[in-house]
Amino acid sequence: MKKIKNILIIISIIMCIYFASNEVYASASEWKGQADKWLQNGMQNPPITTEEAWAKLLPIGQILVVVASVVLVICFMYLGIKYMTADPSGKADVKQKLIGLVVATVVIYGGMGIFAIIVNLMNSILA
Repeated sequence: MKKIKNILIIISIIMCIYFASNEVYASASEWKGQADKWLQNGMQNPPITTEEAWAKLLPIGQILVVVASVVLVICFMYLGIKYMTADPSGKADVKQKLIGLVVATVVIYGGMGIFAIIVNLMNSILA
């Protein structure tokens, strides 16, 4: 049974290699021309300022933090209820999951704190 499975896998790999398309649709000169055009378009536009970047990225970050907070609360509630209703052997499993959830919480909010410290430090240095 194992030999048949291995033979079928080898045959399917050989078929995929055999029937794979080897056509090239672009040349290196086309790529270079498109890259040069892209660079020229980028040089015509003014650079993005820090204020513009913050204006666009801050709402996305806030939404992600809110979603993460809601998910964490739901997970803590679910595991808390599961812990209260579990038998002694099940409580050990839930405790391990709770440890992982606490670590995830520390990573999420610790990352936010580190990011805030770095941004404030860089703003004070560059200002």
